[in-house]
Amino acid sequence: MKRSLKKIGINTMIICLGLSMVLALSGIGMGGSLKLRLEPNVIIIGATYNGASIKVTGEVPQGSEAVIYVTGHRRDTEFKKKGKALGLLWMNIGTVVFHDVPNLYLLFTSDQANIKSLPIGFEALKKEISITPEPEDKDFLFREFLKLKTKEGLYSINKGALEYGKSINGTKPFTCNVTLPSKLVPGNYEVHLAAINSGKVIASAKEILKAEEKGLPNLVASLAFQHSTTYGVLATVIAIIAGLIMGIIFKGGKGGH
Repeated sequence: MKRSLKKIGINTMIICLGLSMVLALSGIGMGGSLKLRLEPNVIIIGATYNGASIKVTGEVPQGSEAVIYVTGHRRDTEFKKKGKALGLLWMNIGTVVFHDVPNLYLLFTSDQANIKSLPIGFEALKKEISITPEPEDKDFLFREFLKLKTKEGLYSINKGALEYGKSINGTKPFTCNVTLPSKLVPGNYEVHLAAINSGKVIASAKEILKAEEKGLPNLVASLAFQHSTTYGVLATVIAIIAGLIMGIIFKGGKGGH
């Protein structure tokens, strides 16, 4: 009996040791070599801000492809739906609400990367969001939504945007220049790295990109939300002064003829 128990104990130890080795090897192959870096990781939005660029570098396992995507915070967004009234005039015929959509969605891939079967990209995003009232033409509305966001520079898919270096020790380094739009709003943004192989995400990593408002825009926002009375007085004074200056300019212009 003791010998049987001892044998069971040894077998259990062997099984546990084997499982530990499998998990360790899986960690090395799947995500142990995944690295992600942002330069810089803080963007300053000042009075002269007109977009910015950050350098994203990292490493993925050899034999895989890197996909970078930047997402902002999710919120409900309301749009006016246009259509023909009485079959004649184009006008607003209702309101639709897109639920839980990110305020920024930028995707960067290599020429070789195929994301069609992955939970990444515009098609995947369309499946995630809902629209109320529930439309019969969701595909059409989503295409119009994408047109608007793309025009604003807030949504984009950039193929061939990654460059790879020489593979070393089973890892493949990459570089990607991420261009941020001029309409970027202050907040925290997630920069994701997905390593894909055979149509699957085999590893992933994430870093936070901060966009901070400083200078005159930050002062105006602070006054508007935290010192509303002061903001109102200053706005009134500025409007009066601007009106007086414009009056002097135009009066002077008339007097010159």
